[in-house]
Amino acid sequence: MVVVIVIAVVSVSVATTMGRSTDRSARLEAQRFMAVVNEVRDEAVIAGENYALLVDDKGQTYSFESLRAGGSSSATDGLFKTRSVREDVKVEWDVLEYVSDGPDDKPKVYISSLGEITPFEIRLSGDEHDYIVFIDDEGQLATREKSSRFL
Repeated sequence: MVVVIVIAVVSVSVATTMGRSTDRSARLEAQRFMAVVNEVRDEAVIAGENYALLVDDKGQTYSFESLRAGGSSSATDGLFKTRSVREDVKVEWDVLEYVSDGPDDKPKVYISSLGEITPFEIRLSGDEHDYIVFIDDEGQLATREKSSRFL
């Protein structure tokens, strides 16, 4: 009987820890995403260039491209490489002010040389918590946490 109780306690603690691990991964991915977007925003202001943030929620990746005519001169820079989000974190995003360049264009978030960013939201979800990165009323990146248990 004691062995069964010990196994039950260990099982519950492992299950709880694994859930928190996924939530922790989602929180860390949200923090990393914010840091990278802020770095690209700083680069846009310093270089006087416009960039686009491209998110592939199916492939769990995001990247940046230069909007300079004639191609991207920054493609080899480590800041602009394609980044992957951990597989255990679900990614959803929405561009709130979509500007289309053509009929087959994917939604893009524009980062201007003035430091302005197109309003968007990206949701990085763990097992029990969602971390939402968005542009607040003052044009700054912000994050909020939402419990997804009761959704």
